[in-house]
Amino acid sequence: MKLKTIIMAILLPLSFNSFAQLTAVDYNDGQQVLSGFGIKPKNDLKDKPGVLVLPAWFGIDGHSKESATKLAELGYYSFVADIYGKDNRPKNSGEAGKNAEYYKKNVAEYQKRIQLALDELVKLGANPDKIVVVGYCFGGPGAIEAARGNLKVKGVVS
Repeated sequence: MKLKTIIMAILLPLSFNSFAQLTAVDYNDGQQVLSGFGIKPKNDLKDKPGVLVLPAWFGIDGHSKESATKLAELGYYSFVADIYGKDNRPKNSGEAGKNAEYYKKNVAEYQKRIQLALDELVKLGANPDKIVVVGYCFGGPGAIEAARGNLKVKGVVS
């Protein structure tokens, strides 16, 4: 019985560290505070590739966080971008549509927010020469804008 207790005491703390942890990361666009989520892989790939996740029109949600976590499990550095900002998260479909429409009409602002998120992904440890952008729903056009704006990415998925 004592041996079993000792083994559990050793293995239990190790199990909590077996997966990478998604962490909130605050960054700024001028006075606007943005709050994305970054995750480092436990076992990164040789070239330290990264994936920027652009969420759907309601902003950062469970799906975008889950995607980042799964990417980290595969060995990728990942960052979920906050396009709207901490104080500008939509509360309903009307607000989400209004916010998304703003960035669709103001492409330079959208590209700037994407670049800021790319910078955070690099700070996290991703190789700046091995980054791709994945966009869901509203994030899809953002991925396309990353390519159109000649942001330093290897590829985009919309």
